[in-house]
Amino acid sequence: VQMSLRNGVCQHTPLALMQLSTMVIQINNAASVHRIAKNALVLSEKFGTSDQKICINYYLVAGHLEPYLSGSNHLRKGFASGLSGGDSNTAFFCAGHGVYFSILSGDKDLTSLLKEIDYYLLLLETYKNELAKKFLLCYRETVATLIDRGETTGIDAKLSYADAYDLGPGNKLLEVLYFQEVFRNYWLGYTERCHHYALKSLDISKQENFFIYNMKFYHALNLLDMIKKKTNYAKTLEVVEIIESMKIVASNAETNFRN
Repeated sequence: VQMSLRNGVCQHTPLALMQLSTMVIQINNAASVHRIAKNALVLSEKFGTSDQKICINYYLVAGHLEPYLSGSNHLRKGFASGLSGGDSNTAFFCAGHGVYFSILSGDKDLTSLLKEIDYYLLLLETYKNELAKKFLLCYRETVATLIDRGETTGIDAKLSYADAYDLGPGNKLLEVLYFQEVFRNYWLGYTERCHHYALKSLDISKQENFFIYNMKFYHALNLLDMIKKKTNYAKTLEVVEIIESMKIVASNAETNFRN
């Protein structure tokens, strides 16, 4: 990036700008960093260097800023392109993020989404990407639970807490696992369990990242249910605080966070 600023842009500038954007983006600079990432994407097309690495880095930056529906569709294309190009790591990165965005956006009915996940898991028997498999198993359990609580859709293979803790404290897999617990338990109506995992998620997640605000949204809805059930009146102030923080996030990503 420094060389491009001194000497002018070249074919390597787009990827450099995109990777820089993934490292520095936070809530308080999202608009400007998003603009840099968009310009890098346009620049890559002008140089004819637009490839999967640039696209993947773009969704690392802008995944929560662009509509989740759009992101899931682009990531499915990224999966197909990565796999056909022999880059299975990129392909399954796209697959995992695409499923996550699908769960959030509801762009597919749950039965179709379950079949999609099972297709990825079947391919992973050949490609042996254990980390991708762990993420997909976590998402699969969510989808199966929402369909029929896993009674007919569940499988023996599941992501355990031991699997997540093996990667060390504060890791992304554990964050995802806690959020999926919040998400499942909210829709199942298990308010106390939802609250329990929301607190665990807050303990390990970085407050300046967009990911945590997906969890905060369901945490706030769950707190409102607890207040209605008269189990925790004291949480009213926390709900107000979450709403105020969500307004800031929504100013950067209205489609995903306005509600």
